Amino acid sequence: MNNKKNIKVGIFYSLLTVALIMVIFKFGIKAAVGLSEFLQGQKPISESNLYKESVPAPRLYPIVEATNNSEIEIEGVAIPNETVEIYLNDLNVKTFDTNADGIFKGSINLALGINTVYAVTKTHDEQISEPSKTWTVFYEKDPPYLQVHEPQNGTLIKRNASVTIKGEVRAKTSKVMINDHLVIIDENLNFSYPATLNEGENKFKIVCFDPAQNKTELEWVIHFQP
Repeated sequence: MNNKKNIKVGIFYSLLTVALIMVIFKFGIKAAVGLSEFLQGQKPISESNLYKESVPAPRLYPIVEATNNSEIEIEGVAIPNETVEIYLNDLNVKTFDTNADGIFKGSINLALGINTVYAVTKTHDEQISEPSKTWTVFYEKDPPYLQVHEPQNGTLIKRNASVTIKGEVRAKTSKVMINDHLVIIDENLNFSYPATLNEGENKFKIVCFDPAQNKTELEWVIHFQP
């Protein structure tokens, strides 16, 4: 980092020297002195960036990866007695004040689907830190789609005790369990579950749930007559 900075400084002063020589030949020493004072008063672009390395980035405490609540709690630590701006999907949605220990906390509202959350510290003299670590939160409020195609609920099967329950989901993030057994979902979002029936009534609890813990639950009954 220091080597790169030294190279940039060397290039800057080399160009400044060339410019001064040209000005001296064309306009005289007085003009050259004025140009030198002007250029030395300008900050290099790297020093006038929006984010200041001298201001530490805030640290957000771990955030849930998925939820079915539209509002989540945000908590973290930053410079004491300053402000922290919270960004949701690159939009500044909330500003929190830090206390004497640097702690800040509050809540924000999520958008449906995937959300990114990060924060920056903003000091009283308008300096802004680099962003904190970015957290990703999945928000979904509706129960997942679940459809059982066969056999029909309440159907009667005779002689052959073997049966396969088949159905489909619509989201790759969905999971299906039948009688507490995790069922494999193929690339076309179809699933199948082989079972052996007992004589009489057989009950199957079919549950589909998503990462936000929304779920759709069906009770399927199949009758078997040997």
